[in-house]
Amino acid sequence: GGFNPPPADRRMLGDLAYVEVNLPGGEGVVHITAIPTGFYVNRSSGDDIKFDPAPAAQPCFSHELLDCLLMKSPSLRHAWAEALSAALERSELVGNDDSPLNALFLAATQNDLGNDSDAETQKALDAVTLRSSWLVPCSRGNKTSSSNHSYNLMRSEDEAADTFGLEIRNGASRDWNEELQAAREMSRDTIDQRIDRARMVHKTLCDFGDASVAGVMAIFKGQIGPMNPNESVRSHVYLHNNIFFSRAVDSGVDTFKVAQGDDCAKKSAARDAQCVGVLHKLDIPGMHTLATVLVDYLGTRMVCQSIVPGILLGEKTHKILYGAVDAASPLAWDKDMHEMLESNLGRTLMIASRKMLRMPLDDERMENVGTLHVESATEEAPEDDILDYFGSVEMKGICGSDHRTYCLDVTRFTPRDANWVPSENGGTGNWEGCIAKNGNKNELNLGDDEWVMHVLRPELIVRFTTKKMRDYNAAKKESKKEENSTSNEKSKETDDAETKKDLEYLRTLRLNLNVFLPHLKSIEEEDKEAFEQLKKDEEFVKEIASYLWDNILPQITKEIKESPGQMPVDGKSLTEYLHERGVNCRYLGRLAILAVEEEIKDINDEKDLLAGKVEKIPRRTMPLCWLEMLECEMIARAAKHVLSGYLIENGGSAASQLSKTIACFLSALMSTSEESAAETERRLEKQDGIADEKTELTVFDGANDAAKINGRDKVWADIEREIVKRFGYSLCLYNKKDEVAVSRTSLTPVLRRVCKRSGIRLYAKNYDIGGKGLCSVDASYPITASDIFEVLPMVKQAANDGRESFVPASRGADAANSSLHVLLADAKQAYDGATMLLNEKSYSHALEYIQEATNLYQRVTESPLHTRISKCLDLTTLILYQAKEFEMSAAHAGKALAVAIQISGFDSAEAVAARTTLAHIMLQNGHLASSIKHTRAVIYLTQLLAGPHHIELSTMYHKFAGIYSDIGNVFVSLRFLQAAITKKNNDRVLQAVMNRQIAQVYAR
Repeated sequence: GGFNPPPADRRMLGDLAYVEVNLPGGEGVVHITAIPTGFYVNRSSGDDIKFDPAPAAQPCFSHELLDCLLMKSPSLRHAWAEALSAALERSELVGNDDSPLNALFLAATQNDLGNDSDAETQKALDAVTLRSSWLVPCSRGNKTSSSNHSYNLMRSEDEAADTFGLEIRNGASRDWNEELQAAREMSRDTIDQRIDRARMVHKTLCDFGDASVAGVMAIFKGQIGPMNPNESVRSHVYLHNNIFFSRAVDSGVDTFKVAQGDDCAKKSAARDAQCVGVLHKLDIPGMHTLATVLVDYLGTRMVCQSIVPGILLGEKTHKILYGAVDAASPLAWDKDMHEMLESNLGRTLMIASRKMLRMPLDDERMENVGTLHVESATEEAPEDDILDYFGSVEMKGICGSDHRTYCLDVTRFTPRDANWVPSENGGTGNWEGCIAKNGNKNELNLGDDEWVMHVLRPELIVRFTTKKMRDYNAAKKESKKEENSTSNEKSKETDDAETKKDLEYLRTLRLNLNVFLPHLKSIEEEDKEAFEQLKKDEEFVKEIASYLWDNILPQITKEIKESPGQMPVDGKSLTEYLHERGVNCRYLGRLAILAVEEEIKDINDEKDLLAGKVEKIPRRTMPLCWLEMLECEMIARAAKHVLSGYLIENGGSAASQLSKTIACFLSALMSTSEESAAETERRLEKQDGIADEKTELTVFDGANDAAKINGRDKVWADIEREIVKRFGYSLCLYNKKDEVAVSRTSLTPVLRRVCKRSGIRLYAKNYDIGGKGLCSVDASYPITASDIFEVLPMVKQAANDGRESFVPASRGADAANSSLHVLLADAKQAYDGATMLLNEKSYSHALEYIQEATNLYQRVTESPLHTRISKCLDLTTLILYQAKEFEMSAAHAGKALAVAIQISGFDSAEAVAARTTLAHIMLQNGHLASSIKHTRAVIYLTQLLAGPHHIELSTMYHKFAGIYSDIGNVFVSLRFLQAAITKKNNDRVLQAVMNRQIAQVYAR
């Protein structure tokens, strides 16, 4: 206080210090005297600056300063009681241990109490997770974070001095390509050398990802100029920080490609990144790829690549070895590169070499190419017109000025999907037959150029090849049994002949990647044998596509019906579930059609049983949540395309007022119909004190913005049209007036999935979704423009592990870097060895192997926040659990949960799986309270991610009922049984058992 320190005479009386305290609740300032035995309120006054150290009429003396203040101030007593109650709540949640999970929880909730600002809370949340949440905590009073924006000149100077990811080393910017290639060429003779090599590659790719995101954001802000400013904006390319930035749009007719259109170019960029990732994982010496990152932002996809040395300096500084860059140029061919491709990729990826015309594009396509290019190309065309070509026709091999061979534009390693080829062009005709069978009136245009990039998944190729080899070996075994050999002895020549025959058969299973492609010239006139081989290749690809349609898709439907324990919990886990089985997400519509057929069959079975037509019906029914999840994912994927279209139409004018455009779109998505003017007025009258949004936020020019806003009916019509176009399916549940359909729709998972796929972040509020909405120039409801916190760029690293797609990035590319593939085969071998030893129940050796794998991965990534380390923790937990080491298993399960949350977020499928595992281990270990806590968290997250009808909810409620029944709490057990019944388990026998248990409780 201002009267401190005490004067000499007061010090002699024992005064140690004077404290000035500003009390809450407008109670004013109070002056406290500190003496050796405690504290008391004195008579000093700050208003008239009067010093009087004598005790006040009510001195509130106490040995503790806090107790003295609590006796003096009623407002402080009330606030302190609330703080103690909240602290008790938090202590019950986090416990008294110092596990990583509790440390994570404390970091995330450190600003929950006593802080009206959401900015610090959000920083705390973003600091503990790599992947930013789609929900942002909203401050008290529902104020936006901008209301707490402080005046800070240093922040302005930091913005002005921003280098947009540029990093100067030794007086020059980093040469990303040289760093990456030099790291890949490092020695790998010893384990330490291999670790150093993997660490250097990983570090370079992480830094490149961060620099790419920073560069893209600077481009969208207009802070980096294009290399070709005289061309249209869509054609602009940028060079910054030795990174080449370009938009994934159709580059014109002069570029060598087989399909046209912006959508096709977008898909092609994603396929190219995927194939670059495959080459990165194969790690073939002498075959170089570029560092590649894709960034989606505001409807535009940017391709960020390192630069091939010499490619920007003219044709004399680099050489095209394989393929062609210009449409009018003949295909280049190099023997060494052809042999390298065939010997490495042909055997590993089951790719065949086939005859190809040196000028492969047909006359119709060549007519669109400039005549000058055609004449110059024809003059330089070599004499041989047919090549033995490997891989996709668009692939290019370039020798840079550093004399390294680079593979570019590797658009596919598997052939085109014949199910998405029109039957008149040689396709399977499965989609046409499905539409005719169901009487579907919607038009699925299989002739769209975008579907040219629809290729089969490599997992499907592996499954089909395994099936063919299994059938081949079975037939060979049968033929051997039928042979009447005179001698049982086998000569070495016979074994060699059989081995050679097996290899020849395996070689026949290799795939031609250039089947069913448009604008390719027929080779029939030049080489009839090559043409016949092409027809055989097409039939083989059709066989694989039919195997997917006739076997895999019905098998997945049967698996979901018979084994619902594998049911995904959200769109991301659904995508991974399908990809593991070789199914692309474009078959979501077909799976939904099969699910509808199974649901109709279940209903008819029950009707026949009640009518006495049958005596038995199947035990399992189709889980209702399966169709709901499929439609939710289709809506989310279609909504992303529709919103991207809105943002880029009219030259991107909608992006000038981004919050309003997105708020109107989400409001349309979350409402059932449009509000009338009278209903809007009545709603606003009930919302006292809420100002008009148009004047509250900024100045909107309604005349200029009217064209940007689409009403609810227009938004849903565009989404349904996109679903028909991409999935061949018409919605049965969402956007319907039928009561049964409405009862099965849950809009919260749809909102979450749309936001996560588009990078949208909302303030966490109790939105009135599922009712009438408003989408107008002036305002939107239930989601307003002020509810949009930000839109994050979606990032994809080409060198990821193959499971991760685009992820939102708030701090560089950290979220995408967490799934980068680690170029260390030793760690993968140790992990596989631990899995094998676990299956053999050799737990001690398995634990040694998995600890070695974890150590190796962490030495490379230099952080535990990586998907491979997360998998190692999961496997460690399983090994310890099966070894009956429950305490250690629970500790590792807690670590696995903390890492899963930090990598994927609090509301992720990985967090749900980790919590389920931890709850089960806690229950086995006798920690009933902790097990119940984590199980309740799983229930909450499952309802948030998948809606209230997920099949696992019934199982978990039934599990709770059993737990409370065992401890004698019958009434709580009854409540959980009743809740389990309402969730409609797909097991009819289990439903009967639960009904019987309820009857037994009532009978007591």
